[in-house]
Amino acid sequence: MRDVERAVSRAGRWLASAYALDLDFEPGDFVIRPEAAEHELPRDRPNPRSGLVAVEKGGVLRIGLYLDERDRDDMGTILEETSHLVCLAWHAERDLPVSCLVLEIQADVDRFLYARACGADPLAHFERFRWADWLDDETRARYETAHAVAGRYCRHLARRFRRPSDTEGLLSELRRFYRSSPQAKMRRILH
Repeated sequence: MRDVERAVSRAGRWLASAYALDLDFEPGDFVIRPEAAEHELPRDRPNPRSGLVAVEKGGVLRIGLYLDERDRDDMGTILEETSHLVCLAWHAERDLPVSCLVLEIQADVDRFLYARACGADPLAHFERFRWADWLDDETRARYETAHAVAGRYCRHLARRFRRPSDTEGLLSELRRFYRSSPQAKMRRILH
């Protein structure tokens, strides 16, 4: 479990640095065991094997990030779930709305940025993607929309910021995007 907490903390620090976020929490502290997450997840539909759980009870929001054993060494999954946690917390701290669609779009953008920072193909996630078996129709539609929208935006970014020397411009653009309202994000992507 400690390895997962460290990996989530590293991913959280990387996201905070990339987006110039002041995080006043340690993302690794929110890691919970998958068995604990099962008690909080809806029982009337399939659930992801790794994910973020957010439950409000009595005016208190409880959040936990869980990773299935098969995903504990998958940096893409760790980054995606940590992205959800950081984005949700950042919006909550500012009392800003955030939707599941926005969380998914941001996670795809974060995967693009991370791959680029690591010298990997930043668009591979959009080109070699496989849908999970557990997705119900509503969830799959949200994921498909997020994936298509984020893919369009990231392809635009890849064309606009081609060279390694363009990194500061890319980060500046992505920091503005991160802080934009959901409506502004969509306008940015669709233009």
